Amino acid sequence: MVVYNKNASTHFLHTTIQKHTIMNTNDNKDSPTVAAIKLIGGKWKLCILWQLSLEKKRFGELQRSIGGITQQMLSKQLKEMEKDKLINRKVYEVIPPKVEYSLTTYGKSGIPVLTNLCEWANKSTK
Repeated sequence: MVVYNKNASTHFLHTTIQKHTIMNTNDNKDSPTVAAIKLIGGKWKLCILWQLSLEKKRFGELQRSIGGITQQMLSKQLKEMEKDKLINRKVYEVIPPKVEYSLTTYGKSGIPVLTNLCEWANKSTK
């Protein structure tokens, strides 16, 4: 049997709102860990970074090389990464339209970290 406690519910709602308000006001003061997770967090961004570290790729090539990612999700992740200045999006004025993605200098600077992360993860499987 579930008992509804108005005071507890109100307190929970108030503290939840406070937490979200505090989180939103501290966006510019993130810890380095939180900042890194915002840049590369999620299921696909590391895969995208890795594929683009190998060579420039068009959208379809990138989707095939990653495998399992939908067009919608890839598009969303690429837009976020472009906004975060991790990747470049170059549009060629040809018919049919051609768009090519590559890493920015900032994006390339994260590849050694990604390589170390992969090596670290492989050690745990041995």
